[in-house]
This record gives sequence, structure tokens and C-alpha cells, in this order.
Amino acid sequence: MSDLLFDPGYCRNISLDIRYCLFIIDKFAGASHLVNEMTIVQ
Repeated sequence: MSDLLFDPGYCRNISLDIRYCLFIIDKFAGASHLVNEMTIVQ
């Protein structure tokens, strides 16, 4: 959105560690099958 029209009252960014995202998908969302389908390189 901010690439088209920047409004400081509405434009926000969120940073998220992908490891935490994968943890939430696996443990709390009950979607471990999605994590198992991914090729995760460390």
C-alpha cells in the first residue's frame, strides 16, 4: 500500500522471525503437514 500512496497514519510494517512463524504453524495451528512439505535449509 505504501508504494502507491504513503499515509503515515495507516502505513505500518511488521517484522517476524520465520522460525517463530514455523513454530506457530506447527504447534498451535495444528498444521505440521505444511511444515513437513517445506524444504527448510539451515
